[in-house]
Amino acid sequence: MTRGDLDPPQRPGPLPPGRGRGALIDAVAAELAHLPRGAAVVVALSGGPDSTALAYLATEARPDLIVTLVHVRHGLRDDTEDVVVVERHAAYLGLALEITAVAVARSGRGLEAAARDARYAALRRVASDRGAEAILVGHTADDQAETVVLRIARGTGVGGLAAMRPRSADLVRPLLRLRRADLRRFVALEGLPVASDPTNDDARLRRVLVRSQVLPLLGEVGPDPVGALGRLAALAAEDDDALGALADAAFGEVAVRCGDVLAVRDEQLERLPAAVQRRLWRRVFADLGQALPPPAAVIADLLALRAGRRLQVGALEVSAGGGWRAVAPRRSIPSPPRPLQLPGTTRWDPAGIAVEVRTPGSVAADGTTTGQITFELSGAWTLPVPALGGLAPPPGGTAERCVLALPTELVHAGLELRHRRPGDRCRAVGGTRRVADVFVDARVPRPVRDRWPLLVAGDRVVWIPGVVVDAEVLAAGRAAPAAQLLAVPSTPAPR
Repeated sequence: MTRGDLDPPQRPGPLPPGRGRGALIDAVAAELAHLPRGAAVVVALSGGPDSTALAYLATEARPDLIVTLVHVRHGLRDDTEDVVVVERHAAYLGLALEITAVAVARSGRGLEAAARDARYAALRRVASDRGAEAILVGHTADDQAETVVLRIARGTGVGGLAAMRPRSADLVRPLLRLRRADLRRFVALEGLPVASDPTNDDARLRRVLVRSQVLPLLGEVGPDPVGALGRLAALAAEDDDALGALADAAFGEVAVRCGDVLAVRDEQLERLPAAVQRRLWRRVFADLGQALPPPAAVIADLLALRAGRRLQVGALEVSAGGGWRAVAPRRSIPSPPRPLQLPGTTRWDPAGIAVEVRTPGSVAADGTTTGQITFELSGAWTLPVPALGGLAPPPGGTAERCVLALPTELVHAGLELRHRRPGDRCRAVGGTRRVADVFVDARVPRPVRDRWPLLVAGDRVVWIPGVVVDAEVLAAGRAAPAAQLLAVPSTPAPR
């Protein structure tokens, strides 16, 4: 096979300018090829030339799609002409049209961002009602170039340079590789009516400034700034995806979940390149339910956080200490004490674990029996050897200490799980110690200590799973075990 036998690779970024009608349809068809035959889609139709081109090119490229046109009225100007235009397009194409009004709530992010948020929320409502698999929007290669410039101006990273993606969750941008001039030529040659938005010529808007002044100036430096910036975005997207994949893999290896706490060991974190560390932190916050990732300045503060310090990030708090960085909600929800089920499984949701109790002849959670061997001495049995990988130690703890042989004397002692309390002490091998000191010496992160259970008999601390066992209980349990206790991962109880 020679080089000529291979299909030419698709070059990153926009197609060259001067594409005719057939090439435009082919390009849109390629961007919509992932949609199954007969899929329902929503097409955002403002009535302007770009969204008009999208509606006509998409229906011609994929006539099998079930298309609903959606026009959003923002209430920021007189848009009567826009409504007339989109109604004519719906009639020409024989497609369903939904016109929906939204209230744009001004916010600190600016009017444009508020209008965009309201528009996408409306499109998603219609898409949900229609069972649509995708929302098609009309961003072009020129829009992409403008977005890259705006992000450069604010000092973005690789992820920001990637700008808009051809596909992002439910949004599809079939025109992102096509030039605005080619699309408007298509609209003009087809004789299609379009609406005019006066804000597109408002020089007070940053995007208009970039469009009218910055890009033309860049054209004096290079022959095709739209193509160059589009290629930059496409290459940055590939790099960002690769770094994101590395961060996701690192997250699975270094992040330890403990209820609503995520902890990362400093030593493991510091081995990662800075670019991966930054993405790992964004992944941590996303996993804990924070919708917007921390800004770059906050990420830098997280990387520099010293032991003993804390940092507030929205509704979450990051603490450093004991060789860990732990992220948790500022306030934990305490849980009442829970009696230990013997045999059975007792959940402790604040830490995301459960204590599984096995007795002679009982069945383990995996459906297997404990495999005991009965001797002549009454009550003697051999404890099963658990897989350490299936246990749930806290950050700083060990899997070996997640297993407890319970002696007969404690079977009917009213054992229960509860949070630690001031004054709690445990009898470790080296003598009686404060539970608070035991946690510190084990290097368990502070927010985990507030959520981790103690197994107690009255005021006596019998076991801190994964951390320490009462010395007398340890010896008695080895001599004559009546039950085996395991600290295992648990999913939260259904609400």
